Amino acid sequence: MPSYKLSQSLITEGEPVRSLAFTSKHLLSGSESGTLSSIPISSDGDKLLNLEGSILQPGGEGTRHSHHITALTSIALGSNDDSSFYATGCKDNLIRIFDSETHAQVQTLRGHENAVTALSTLYIPLDNGSLKTILVSGSWDGSAKLWDVSCLSSGDVNIACISTLDGHENTVSVQGLPPIDHTGRLATGSAGIAQNNVISQHKIRIWEITFVNDSVKVDLKHTIAQDHAGPIRDLAYDSTSQMLLSCSNDGTVKVRDAMNGQTVTTLMCPASLLNNSQPPMLLSVDSTGDGKVIAGSEDGNLIIWDVHGSGDDAVQVIPHPNCVWKVLSAVDESNDILTGCHDGTVRVFSTSDAKTASDAEQSAFQNSVMEARAKTSSGPSADEIAALPKWEMNAGHIGRSEGQVQVFNKNGKAIAAQWSMASGTWIEVGEVTGRNENAGTIDGVEFDHVFPIEIDLASGGLQKLQIGYNNGENPFTVAQKFIDDYMLDQGYLAQIADYIRSRVGEAAGPTLGMEGAAPMSGDVSSNPVPMDVTPTPTPAASYTHFPMRGYKAFETGADQNVLSKVCNKIREFNSCLNNNLSPNEIDGTLESLCQTIAATNRYHATTVSDEELAIILKMMQGWSLENVFPSLDLARLIALHPDAAKSSRSMYWDKIVACALDKCESLLSSDITGTPKTAIPMLSFRLFANCFRGGVGSQSAVELHLHRILKCVDSFAASTNKNVRLSLSTVLLNASSHMKSVGRFDDAIPDLFLITIGNICGSGIYETEPIVRVLVAFGTALLVDNTFQSKAKAMHMGSMLNLVASQHGENAGSIVAEISSILQ
Repeated sequence: MPSYKLSQSLITEGEPVRSLAFTSKHLLSGSESGTLSSIPISSDGDKLLNLEGSILQPGGEGTRHSHHITALTSIALGSNDDSSFYATGCKDNLIRIFDSETHAQVQTLRGHENAVTALSTLYIPLDNGSLKTILVSGSWDGSAKLWDVSCLSSGDVNIACISTLDGHENTVSVQGLPPIDHTGRLATGSAGIAQNNVISQHKIRIWEITFVNDSVKVDLKHTIAQDHAGPIRDLAYDSTSQMLLSCSNDGTVKVRDAMNGQTVTTLMCPASLLNNSQPPMLLSVDSTGDGKVIAGSEDGNLIIWDVHGSGDDAVQVIPHPNCVWKVLSAVDESNDILTGCHDGTVRVFSTSDAKTASDAEQSAFQNSVMEARAKTSSGPSADEIAALPKWEMNAGHIGRSEGQVQVFNKNGKAIAAQWSMASGTWIEVGEVTGRNENAGTIDGVEFDHVFPIEIDLASGGLQKLQIGYNNGENPFTVAQKFIDDYMLDQGYLAQIADYIRSRVGEAAGPTLGMEGAAPMSGDVSSNPVPMDVTPTPTPAASYTHFPMRGYKAFETGADQNVLSKVCNKIREFNSCLNNNLSPNEIDGTLESLCQTIAATNRYHATTVSDEELAIILKMMQGWSLENVFPSLDLARLIALHPDAAKSSRSMYWDKIVACALDKCESLLSSDITGTPKTAIPMLSFRLFANCFRGGVGSQSAVELHLHRILKCVDSFAASTNKNVRLSLSTVLLNASSHMKSVGRFDDAIPDLFLITIGNICGSGIYETEPIVRVLVAFGTALLVDNTFQSKAKAMHMGSMLNLVASQHGENAGSIVAEISSILQ
């Protein structure tokens, strides 16, 4: 096939390019920094695009996205093919609609519970001769949504979500298909679910959408399961062949019958891209108008297949310096190809010699690829070295600036050289070999990777931190420790873990709702972009120990051995209770729930069903004090699962928290002894503490019952069991952090909160760790509202603090000193 060559390199703001789309007059680019760029299309025919007049943040001040712009699509209305509007999808869960002419933001669409990762459009002819325009969105939340945007043609911006297609297996890709008569057609792809550390159940679905008297009907017509060997990452429609395309983490593109989704042809990555027999993940797919299929890979390659060709000439690979997030075919008849790269560059490739970039620009592109790949652990390959300019011909390569670096092939080795303006020659620097440029040390501890994280301060300054990560560690565990160490908002857990994964990759690939950037074979990006974190603003006065940000949790026990013991105990109790749980609930639902809890490194990818939450509630409600504690243990663990604790599950958590409180209160008036006497309050308080750390659903439940929870804490404050004391102290700590974060509390809360803290500090039975947590909770509460301060002063609580400080070391003394300064 004709060879594609670099035509243009377009740099707007220099941040990683995550999404691309065309309107009738512009190329749109969305970046990882949340910046939208508009580049006008040239009309001279020589070059596709013209950078002059490009606009950053075309929507104007206040329209910068708060997170990665992961999807873009144009919206044409009526019979006019011109793109009247366009839409962006963002990792902040929002969809934004812009006017294509003015770039003014006209609407923000809310409804997804997680990042919006895919957008497409449907155009459905109606019986009355009009055309219904539907925007389709796919999200990490496992759903696709249909939005009726036809109203935009009349200036109405009251856009409604007319249908939600639930039930997908995690991240959803979407692609509109041509209608048949008055029936719209849609393809969706899912990323699959994790079971025993294996990703499965990824599916292609074909839907039909019809309108009758403005009522929408959505029918699932075909489902194709697991014909890819990995998560589905993107879909596209090839109008030339009328085929549906899907790409996957398995390194293949499936060419499908667009009517039923069945695979017709599988396009494989060339053998040269295999790393230890593993193909690269393909993140984006599209087709050109002349029958070629294109894909972008996470290891930094543009792959072009000629589906009508054969042999080696049927595939062309164009290496890039970094991950290729997005590929896009030009809208004109040129069949040019565009790529959005992690290095912040949009590149155009063409088969037209008239459009080929200058030798200097092509050389700069090749050099950037070599420089990036030289930083991987394996160094440049023999093929890459062979493609370099020969060292003996270096006199023919004139440098553009002082100190410019160029890589040459010298006797079969890649060597780097710098340009000297004074002498007009290249000066050899040394051989290019593999190395891990991200290795480093933090506080004397060596890490395989050290990455910067920047935190915006309320004062306007910037706090620069570093996070260390070693190969093989769980990114979520590392992120949680970082949050705990610096008392950051718990909501940043997934974002920080995602940042780590995107920088280093994972052995199993960054899949299922967490998008990967760097190749698994090594990090090819130099100078990693710092992650920006904007935590809750600090108070005017700065304190070392508070306010508490984020939440402490009780995570131990989420492993298969411990969970097996819990399940065995439930089986034992169930047999004594005349099999309150059915065999299917025991062997099916309960076993599935325990497997999900045990796979802690896949919490971002797995889901928890209503049936699994219901079985916990069934045990808690129906089992006696003697038998209930294993279900409390499961409840406190599943509260940390983001899907189980999301907002739509608040009804379950309301009942679970209320039931745990019922059991604790019943225990107080009972004469029960043995394990339940300690286990019930300990596990209940750990449940409440974890609910603060969980999600919106579990948080709303503990906030709703906070008054009752605090009364329960006070009732058990004099417990003789140190584990109970630590657990209830953590509830107070998390409650104070939550109140500080949301800024609300019931009128009765301050008195009860402060009295409970006073009783604990005055008891003299607490160890240092729970006392420290209680003191930090006290200090945080004083910063929530002046009500807490005035009541604490009225109770003369400051007078007991010196005694507390003298009994629990320097750290407690330092905390008490800060509390005293507030109460003065």
